[in-house]
Order: sequence, then structure tokens, then C-alpha cells
Amino acid sequence: MRPPTAPAFCGHLITEANVKALQAAEPWQVIWNILPPVSFEADVGGRLGIFIRLYRDFEASELIAYWESTHKFPITAAMIAQSPWPGAFAKQRNNRRSHAGNRWKRMLLTLTQAMIEGWCNLDLLLDPFFLHFPKRTDEVAWYPGIEARRANLADPQLNRREPTHLLEALAEADAADPWRNHYRDRTADHPARQLPRLDRKIIGLQVAQPPVSS
Repeated sequence: MRPPTAPAFCGHLITEANVKALQAAEPWQVIWNILPPVSFEADVGGRLGIFIRLYRDFEASELIAYWESTHKFPITAAMIAQSPWPGAFAKQRNNRRSHAGNRWKRMLLTLTQAMIEGWCNLDLLLDPFFLHFPKRTDEVAWYPGIEARRANLADPQLNRREPTHLLEALAEADAADPWRNHYRDRTADHPARQLPRLDRKIIGLQVAQPPVSS
């Protein structure tokens, strides 16, 4: 699908001042994990416990990258030609995502070992406790103000007010698409809540011990 062009959204809102104001508000704090897991005990031991502790530290340090992955507004060649900051910002954003992705891949080695030892299976990652980066094929780009412009296009008599800065546009986008905040601010709507098999799945699990050689 071809991405929308600037007239379809409020591209004029993407300015250095607006982006800095957005960053100063630290909107990624909304996805900070404060809820207990559904399928396992937070203080689980063994190899799984090691992975959980690694993940907690990982999420805390990569929160911005997680948030940006579902709030990535466009930086065009025309914007970069007019000012140096869009290019620098885009590079920093890409570096954060790449760094986080590489760390996650290394952590999966610990999860794989936990699975081999019988602590869990891949259902573990369905737990709302975990955040996930979207796949490259997922359409998750953020086009500020597109909700208002689409509404006014569908009903010219509506005259819906357009956002005047990125924080207003962000509120509209998050209200329209709760997945952008990984359902952390609307936990009851998380798709995993509809999977009964996850409920307390790993609680009380006894891991099989290897036989003692005689």
C-alpha cells in the first residue's frame, strides 16, 4: 500500500520545535510495565527467571525504541533538504531501533535455553507482560492528524478540528489505534486476554530434571 502524501495528514506539524516538545513530554512512559504477568509468576526461578529479569532491564532501557516503533512519523527527502535536523533525528531513531533489535536477538538465546529445559514454550511471548516490535511488513507508521482529515473528507460538513501540535495528534492516533501503545493503557483490550490457555499457564510448573547417571 502506498503511504499517504502530506495533504492527507498534517505534515506541517513535523517540525524541530514540535518534535522536541513531543520528546520532552516523554510519551513513551505510558507503555512502562506496571502490571503482573498473566501466564507466569513474576518471581519465577530457573532459566526462565533469568530471561524475565533480562527482559525487565531490556524493556526499561529500550522504552523509547519500543514507543517509536509504533509512532514513526515520516521524514522525507524534502524535509532533510530544508534542514539538517530531520536527517539527524531519523538516523538516531533508526539507531535506537537497530540497537534494541540486536539486544533482543541476543536475549532470545536465553529464552531458547529455557524452552529446551522445559520451562515454557513460545506462548510465553503472547503474555501482555512483553512488548513486541512490529514486523517490517506491518503498516504502523504514524501520520499526524490523519484521523481528522479522513473524518472531514468523509463528511465535509463535520468540520472536525485538526490538531495544532504533535501532542494533540498523538492523542488522536492513540485513541484510534490502541495497539500503538501496546495496549498498556487499555490492558483489558489486549488480544492475549482472549486466550484462556495463557491464564496461569506456567505457575507451579515443575521442570523435569535430567536422569542421574549411575
